[in-house]
Amino acid sequence: MGMKPTKFMSEEEKKAVLRDWQRFLKSDFDRKYFTKKLYEHLHLHCSFIAHFNIHGFYGTYFENPEHTLEFLKQFDRDYGYKSIEYGSTYWFSDEDYHDLNAGMAYSLEPYKAKIYAGLKQKTKETKLKQMEQLKAEIEKLD
Repeated sequence: MGMKPTKFMSEEEKKAVLRDWQRFLKSDFDRKYFTKKLYEHLHLHCSFIAHFNIHGFYGTYFENPEHTLEFLKQFDRDYGYKSIEYGSTYWFSDEDYHDLNAGMAYSLEPYKAKIYAGLKQKTKETKLKQMEQLKAEIEKLD
């Protein structure tokens, strides 16, 4: 897939970010695959705020499966590629980065059903655990 170089990213850099994104998706959002160049692209060219640094960004979107589901909606055609933080689609249609951003969105499609199912299951398990903890706390009050 050819990508157009821009003032701030070469064609090779764009391809590297896309590879990092694909590896990150396939790894079930493993922190070791959330690279600095992927983080930089997300907050500089995909309408996400920086969340202070790479660690804050990862913690915001990938430590809680509910938040990961929300994050992925931005890259999901079924949700219209709308920025989850700003509500616009400029990030997707920006002529300098459309090739890369569209590649990221299209990369999600083949894995989307499996990823969403896994994240929903993790959310359910987390909520059941929280319910058990609350129940134990309430029982202590008796």
